[in-house]
Amino acid sequence: MYRLLMLLLLLYTVTGFCQQDLRGRIISGDMAVSGVFVINKRTGAEVKTDNNGYFTLSVKPGDRIALYGKSIEVREFSINESALKANPYELEAELKATVLEEVKLSRINPETLGLVPKGQKQYTPAERRLKTAGEFKPNFLFMLGGGISMPFDPIINAISGRTKMLKKNVAVEQKEGLISKLGNLYTEEQISRTFGIPAQMVNGFVYYAIEDADCAEALRTKNNDLIKLRLMVLAEKYMALQNQKTPDTPNHEN
Repeated sequence: MYRLLMLLLLLYTVTGFCQQDLRGRIISGDMAVSGVFVINKRTGAEVKTDNNGYFTLSVKPGDRIALYGKSIEVREFSINESALKANPYELEAELKATVLEEVKLSRINPETLGLVPKGQKQYTPAERRLKTAGEFKPNFLFMLGGGISMPFDPIINAISGRTKMLKKNVAVEQKEGLISKLGNLYTEEQISRTFGIPAQMVNGFVYYAIEDADCAEALRTKNNDLIKLRLMVLAEKYMALQNQKTPDTPNHEN
C-alpha cells in the first residue's frame, strides 16, 4: 500500500513538472481575435482570449488544443517544445463568413438624399420629358429689344406635335405601370381560374380592366380587396362583351 501511494505521488509529481503554462495569442491576419475559447483536449481545461487575443493555458508537449467561438471556424493545434518557448505563441484563426438573415434596403431617391423638399412630386421619365418640353402659355411672352419674343422650344413642340406625343407617352407609361401592378398580384393562370376568363382572353381582359377608373385607382393605392371586387365585376362585363350579349364597356361605374 505504501509503495502504491509513493508510485502515485511520483507519477503526479512527474506529470506536474511536465505541465507548463502556454502563453498564446489568437490572431486573424494582423487582427487580434477576442472571445475565443481555447481548450486542452487531453485535460479538458478551457480558457477564453481577452480583448487583445491573449490566453494562458496549462499544457505539455504533445497536447492538442482546440479553438472555437462564434466568430471563427473550429481549429486544432498540436503543442511542441517550440510553442512553449514562444512568448506569445500565435495561432491563426479562420474567421467565419457572416450570413445575413435579412437585408432591408431603404428606398433611395432625391428626397431621401435631401436634394429636393419632402413631398415634392416625383416624375417618371416620360413625365420629366413632358415637363421639360413645356407647353405654350401666354405668360411666356416677354419684352426683348422693344419687341415681343418668346421661348422657341414650346413653339416648336406645339408645331411639331411633340408635346402631344409626350403626353401620349405618359399615358402609355401609366398603363404599363398598372399592368405591371396587376401582374404582381395575379398570374395569367390565376386570372383565368379566379375570374373565369379563358386563357386566350386574359391579356385582353387585363387591358380592359386597367381602363376602368375604379380598378386603376385601386391598383395605384394597393387596395387588394377592391381590386379583386372590381375584377370580378369587370370579368362579367368582359365576358358578356365577348359573347355579344351586351354592348357594355368599362364606364367607371361602381
